[in-house]
Amino acid sequence: MRASFLSVLLLSMTACGEDALEVLQEEASDCPEAPAMRLGIAPPAAVVLNAYYLQEDAARDVRRGRTESPSVEETFAKAAALGAWAVRTNGYNDAADKRGDTALQVAPLEYDEVSLRGLDLVLTRAAAYGVKLVLPLGNYWDAYGGARRYVEWAGLPEPVEGDARFFTERAVIEHYKAHISRLLSRVNTFDGLRYGEHPAVLAWELLNEPRGKGLDADGVAMRAWVDEVAAVVKHYAPGHLVGTGEEGFDTSFAGYDELYWRAAVSHSLFEGGTSYRRNTASPLIDFASVHFYPEAYGVEREHTARAGAHWFSEHAAIARDFGKPLFIGEFAVRNREGFTLDERRAMYRGWFRCAWRTGVGSSSPWMFANDARPDEWDDFTFYFRDGTVPADSRNRYADLVIEAASLTGKH
Repeated sequence: MRASFLSVLLLSMTACGEDALEVLQEEASDCPEAPAMRLGIAPPAAVVLNAYYLQEDAARDVRRGRTESPSVEETFAKAAALGAWAVRTNGYNDAADKRGDTALQVAPLEYDEVSLRGLDLVLTRAAAYGVKLVLPLGNYWDAYGGARRYVEWAGLPEPVEGDARFFTERAVIEHYKAHISRLLSRVNTFDGLRYGEHPAVLAWELLNEPRGKGLDADGVAMRAWVDEVAAVVKHYAPGHLVGTGEEGFDTSFAGYDELYWRAAVSHSLFEGGTSYRRNTASPLIDFASVHFYPEAYGVEREHTARAGAHWFSEHAAIARDFGKPLFIGEFAVRNREGFTLDERRAMYRGWFRCAWRTGVGSSSPWMFANDARPDEWDDFTFYFRDGTVPADSRNRYADLVIEAASLTGKH
C-alpha cells in the first residue's frame, strides 16, 4: 500500500509540475495576434542568434596565419543547421586591453589591419553559409571599449561607463561618425566587397544598448544623436537596414500598460533619457529595437513570463504605428540562479510563440556559444554541441530555436 501511495504522490507532483510549466508557457505566449512584419528581406518572425565573439576569434586566427577560423565555421554551420536566418555579432572592438590582439581601432581613427581582416573573414564566411549578419557599430558598456573609450580619446575628464558625453560632446560625435564612415568604406580583403555594400549584412545598429542616463528626461538629445549618426550609416550603406540597438526603455507610459508595469517591476522602465517611441519615429531608422533581461530590469519573479509577452507585444504595436517591424535583439533568463531549465524553456518557447503571433520581424535569444566557449563566460549561454541532438538538455534551447524557425513565414 505504501508503494502504491508513493507512486500516486509522485505522479501527482509530476502532473503539478507539468501544469506549472504549461502556465508559464501560456503566460509567455499571451500576445495579441497582429499582421506579420518583415525585417527587410528576412521572412516574418525570423530567428537570429547572438554570437558576439566572432570578430575576436577570427582576428586571433588570422594573426596566427590561418585563412579559416574554426570558431566562425562552427558557429555559422550550426546557426544554419538550427534554421537561424541571421547572426548578430560585434562590428566593433575598441578595447585598450585588446590592442595588438583583436582591437579594430587602437587609437582615434587608427586601425589594426590584422584585426580588421578578422571582421573581413566573418563577413565572407557568413555569405558562404547563407547566413545574414546584424552588426552593432559600438557599445554603450565598457566591454570592447564602449562609450567611455571615445570620451577618453577626446581627453574629457573622469570618463565613466556609459558616459552621457558620448551622445552630446561634438568632438566625440564627430569621431564616432568618422569611424563609421571609414569602417563602412572598407573593402573586404577576402572578397573585394565594400562593407557598406556587403550582401552578408542585413542591418547595422548604431550602438549596442544606448541608454540616456544623464541626458534630458524626454529623450530629445538621444533622438538628435540617433538622427545624426543614422544619417552617416545611411550614406555609406544605402542598401542596408539601420536600427538603434536600444533596449526599449521609454520616457512615459503612453502606449504601455501602466498598471501592469507598476506592479511587475521594482523600478520604472519608463523614466530617463531614452524614448523608444521617439527613436523609432526617426525617418532614418528602419526597424524598432528592444532587448529583454527581466532579472536585470527588476521584473518580479512571478511576472517574468507575462512581462516578456507585454514587452514584446506593446513595443511591436508601437513600431507598427510607424509602419516598422520590431527586432527583439536580445532576450534571456540567467542559467545558474532563479528559474530551472524546464521553467526557462517554457518561457522561451512562449516568447518565441508570442513574437510569431504578434507579428515581430525577428527575435534573437542571447547567447549562442561554440563548443569551445566555456559556459561560465556568460550567464545565458546555450549550445548545439557536437555529437548531440538539439533536444539534448546540455544544449538548453537549440531545439526551441528549430521550433521557432519552423514558424517563420507561417502567417
